[in-house]
Amino acid sequence: MFTGIVQGMAKFKSLDKSSSPVLVVEYELEDEVRIGDSIAINGSCLTLIERNGNLLSFNLSRETLKLTNIADQNKGDFLNVELPLRMNDFLGGHLVSGHVDGVVRLRSINKSRESSKFSFTYTNRDWKKFLIPKGSVTLNGVSLTLTEISTSFFSVEVIPHTLRTTNLQYLRIGQRVNLELDLIAKYLYNLN
Repeated sequence: MFTGIVQGMAKFKSLDKSSSPVLVVEYELEDEVRIGDSIAINGSCLTLIERNGNLLSFNLSRETLKLTNIADQNKGDFLNVELPLRMNDFLGGHLVSGHVDGVVRLRSINKSRESSKFSFTYTNRDWKKFLIPKGSVTLNGVSLTLTEISTSFFSVEVIPHTLRTTNLQYLRIGQRVNLELDLIAKYLYNLN
């Protein structure tokens, strides 16, 4: 379980897409993190399988490759990192599973000193029911509040601190971004 509060950015090193895909990133981890622990990389919950200094390796499933933007990355690109929530941690964002629902495309950015408005296009019409005014979404692992919702796009406001400390600062129009819809909204909808 995560909160969507990014703790740093890792550098993308490589992605082996063989029969057992492996992602390698460069990031300085705390000593207490061990092989087998979960870490959110661009919002996707991955299992650490190898640690060689600051080089970290993760297995990827075919489903993860299909549903995320990890395969879009180039050497040196920045990926958001979040360590899992501990039971006694401060919950600063919202509850995030790290199970990415799919990708959206950046439609526009309107920057100002106070905040930046990011709009994203989505094609999966089933997602609309989970997009709630003033509700939460997670984009590349960043917990954000919805400010505008339509049948084909949604918008969020990003404060300067969040823009400065996450890879949202590097996004370009048309780029694919990982989306996790609000976890609580999905559970409530499926209570039937």
